[in-house]
Amino acid sequence: MGDRLRAWMGRLLFIILCTAGVVSGGFLLLCRQGSLDPALGTEPAQPASAPVVIPVEEAPLPTQAVLLSPEELDRAPETGAVAVTMKAGDGTLGYVSSLELAADLGVSSGDPARNAALMALNGDPERYTVALVSCLRDGAAGGMEGMGLERASGSPWLDETRTGWLDPAQPQVQSYLIGVCRELARLGFDEILLTHCCYPAQGEQTALPPAEERAEALETFCRRLRGALADCPVRLSVEGEGDAGSPAPRSGQTTGLLAAFTRVWAAEENAAALAIFCPVPLPEG
Repeated sequence: MGDRLRAWMGRLLFIILCTAGVVSGGFLLLCRQGSLDPALGTEPAQPASAPVVIPVEEAPLPTQAVLLSPEELDRAPETGAVAVTMKAGDGTLGYVSSLELAADLGVSSGDPARNAALMALNGDPERYTVALVSCLRDGAAGGMEGMGLERASGSPWLDETRTGWLDPAQPQVQSYLIGVCRELARLGFDEILLTHCCYPAQGEQTALPPAEERAEALETFCRRLRGALADCPVRLSVEGEGDAGSPAPRSGQTTGLLAAFTRVWAAEENAAALAIFCPVPLPEG
């Protein structure tokens, strides 16, 4: 009886070992064929934690700036925002320009050290610098044929101060203003503020284009200017006019045009009308 039991248990053990071998071999064969994952049944590896990225917010742009003339650069504060008049209403430039038209008009600065002084001012990381550009109000180029607004008689259109204005629809005007702004960007200004980027809303209006043509011409010019500065590390802002929200603004400025700029500045009398843009007060000396 004992011999028979031992023989029976031996056969049972043999069957169990054979079965285990078959199962193991089959498992390995399926793994080799790719039908099973060898790690099946093991605890999955925990993925490494992704690094936490905290977005860095840019410092808010200054909303007040000390206004200086190009001759007053030595008065610039060591920190804060500084605005410098780089193209005045009479057309003169506060730097040495390489533009042919600036030389022809005699509006380029005669100070050979001016550009270096401006680059030093702009190169200080403690300062935020703004170049003021009287865009279309230009007492020099505004009187040139094919560049300035004209009266019905063909004579230059002059405002109440006897100052001429440029016609933004003229290709030569667009090229000149783009050239000025690109030169200022290369001088290192953080921001270019276009003042008088509009049609004159006061004075004789009959010889000027109708409101819809003014808006179209101004939009075309500003779009081309923004495109020309797209490769420059400079912000482009604009002085808003109080009639920008009206159905047919004399200035040619529309809310859509203003919204395309980095920000809107405004004179005190126009701030309420432009409240939707949270306008920044124009710099004062």
